[in-house]
Amino acid sequence: MATDFDAMLPELAEFSIPDVPFKVIDPTGLPEDTRIAFSEFLTGSTLPQAFCVYSHDYSQFCKKVRSGEIKIG
Repeated sequence: MATDFDAMLPELAEFSIPDVPFKVIDPTGLPEDTRIAFSEFLTGSTLPQAFCVYSHDYSQFCKKVRSGEIKIG
């Protein structure tokens, strides 16, 4: 069975927050299983996970899911 990465790992719009050096994304719209796995991936992150995360962290997470290093669900 093929994995539907597009549904599991949607593209999220980047935005800026004052005094934050990197672009961020809002992960709250992720599918539930993806959001849970992403939250686990971010354990220990310095940016609050509830409302935004660094977009490069999401990119790294997506890369690891696609390569099979992280399983969702």
